Amino acid sequence: MFRGSILLLALTGLPAPALASKPCPTAVKEAVKRLHPTARLASCKPEKDQGKLQYEVKISSEGKPLELDLTPEGLLLQTEEKVPLGSLPAGVLSAFRSRYAGIEPLAAERQTKADGKTTFEVAFERDRKRREATFSETGSFVEEE
Repeated sequence: MFRGSILLLALTGLPAPALASKPCPTAVKEAVKRLHPTARLASCKPEKDQGKLQYEVKISSEGKPLELDLTPEGLLLQTEEKVPLGSLPAGVLSAFRSRYAGIEPLAAERQTKADGKTTFEVAFERDRKRREATFSETGSFVEEE
């Protein structure tokens, strides 16, 4: 039974039990409190990005949901904030419509890296799968996931 569970986790892409059970490090919690003193912590889960461990922390700050990506040591990597599609820079929306003609955007997020660099992630559906395209502030295509 246990072997089947591991196989199921591997096939579904869900985190392995050892990764999923890691508690939120004190350094991560302290960084969140320093960055957003009045925030309410909703979740803190470990994930791997390009082979490196980081923590995806979901908070509510001043009534807005935010997602923070932090290193185990508490260094901020990125902040993600949902934004209305109508607030996307014109260059981003234009680049999306040009690259994905006939596909409607479903949602958008502003991603702000620790160095202040901002990108926009636009969610859409293609072939019955949710995808995300990332663009620079000026509309240059960055990547698709």
